[in-house]
Amino acid sequence: MAVKQVFFSKVFMMSLSAVLAFTIEEKIKKEFQEGGTKHPQINRNCALSFLMGIRVGILLKKLVKKAIAAFDSIVSQTREIVRQTRKVERKKRPKKL
Repeated sequence: MAVKQVFFSKVFMMSLSAVLAFTIEEKIKKEFQEGGTKHPQINRNCALSFLMGIRVGILLKKLVKKAIAAFDSIVSQTREIVRQTRKVERKKRPKKL
């Protein structure tokens, strides 16, 4: 039972993080569409970890406006540029005989 509860809480927090970060991502895309360059993307790991920190304020203490304003400012500042040659080579194991 505890494993299910932890799993569903993780799914809930990841979904909430995606919903809150979607508006910021759309703003960033609009800013960089006019320039014709690659747009930066938000750092989703940073967004999720920051949301884990403010979840008590959002869900229990009813500090929704302050928490979401802080979330928006932090997530909009943590951007990563999407590189065109972004490929991570993995180490392949030798074939077994």
